Amino acid sequence: MLNVVSLERAMEIAANEMPRARREVVLPTDEAAGLILAADIVSGADVPAFDRSTMDGYAVIAADTFGAGQAVPAMLDVIGEIPMGAEAALTLQPGQCARIPTGGMLPAGADAVVPVEYTDLDAGNLMLCYTAVSPLRNVTRRGEDVKKGQTVLKRGDRLSPAGVGVLCAMGVTEAAVFAPPRVGILSTGNELVPITAAPAVGEVRDVNAHVLRAFLRGRGCDCRCYGIIKDEAAALTEALRRAAEENDIVLLSGGSSAGEADKTAEIMASLGTVFCHGIAVKPGKPTVLGQIGSAAVFGLPGHPAACYFTASLLVGAYLDARAGLPRRRNTVKARITEHVSSNHGREELLCVKLRCGRAAPIYAKSGVISFLSAADGYVIIPRDAEGIAEGEEVEIFPFE
Repeated sequence: MLNVVSLERAMEIAANEMPRARREVVLPTDEAAGLILAADIVSGADVPAFDRSTMDGYAVIAADTFGAGQAVPAMLDVIGEIPMGAEAALTLQPGQCARIPTGGMLPAGADAVVPVEYTDLDAGNLMLCYTAVSPLRNVTRRGEDVKKGQTVLKRGDRLSPAGVGVLCAMGVTEAAVFAPPRVGILSTGNELVPITAAPAVGEVRDVNAHVLRAFLRGRGCDCRCYGIIKDEAAALTEALRRAAEENDIVLLSGGSSAGEADKTAEIMASLGTVFCHGIAVKPGKPTVLGQIGSAAVFGLPGHPAACYFTASLLVGAYLDARAGLPRRRNTVKARITEHVSSNHGREELLCVKLRCGRAAPIYAKSGVISFLSAADGYVIIPRDAEGIAEGEEVEIFPFE
């Protein structure tokens, strides 16, 4: 029998009460992109390791250029050229300069670089400088990017492509990260057939497994599908037991309603713990949240739209909490284009299409999936509201 909780309470259970043990692995830096760091990254050296030019031009002593302009250029002796990728072997004295490429090492005595476009060379070895530069102009100092001993990235940070670049600049070739969650996906129902099959009368293709896999892969999960399980207690018990042993998370779609043949909650309770069975939300009421061993188990509705909604909300909240990230609630606001009635005693998720700052409702039954591809997001109508008035400003949750 359903023991219904509010949507907010279900999200709290998903985020705070379901198991979320994480496995640490060490991966090559490139392969760790997108994962959560399991340890702080501390720089073992200054980056850059030397003062270097950010422009093609001439390394100079800034004071030698003071007062220089188009009418009266500063005149400096060129004493050599700094080779790219090699140590600068020159030392500048007042009145001297040296050619330098972008990224070249600043020679001793120099404290600035004059871009080449503000210079000329006379017939001899004299550089004419037509602009003044201040000390450290067009120069990156040693350690200006990263200092030795600096904590560059912290445990719990997601390693972004830019973060990969920082680690590579530091010479960090591998990183300790939390392994992507292993997720087992099961579909139940005597009416289901693979998407490659031609359904007979009364049969439908298994859409949910593929929708869930696409959603989870977008969240960086390692997914494995266990196929279609018939509505038989013994078969479902064995499938759930195996999936829970082999994965960190198990998603089961179908078999969660209050019907006599649907034994998901009972089987989950026999194998582990059921935190809740039923959520006061439309669509998605017959959702089950539980635990088997160390695996978090989500019993999701069988209807494709309801399955996707509950996965996006509850599994999304769980994955954020498991990764140590704040709950993602990025929203946009718009005005509803028409009156919407709602008085079901539970929260309602209404799909909308955004058009020039206006939100147009998209109506469809929970057993229909095609309308989701036309929606930009959804509105949550409170359980005690009678609907939304035309022109009322609403908060829209974009689909991931």
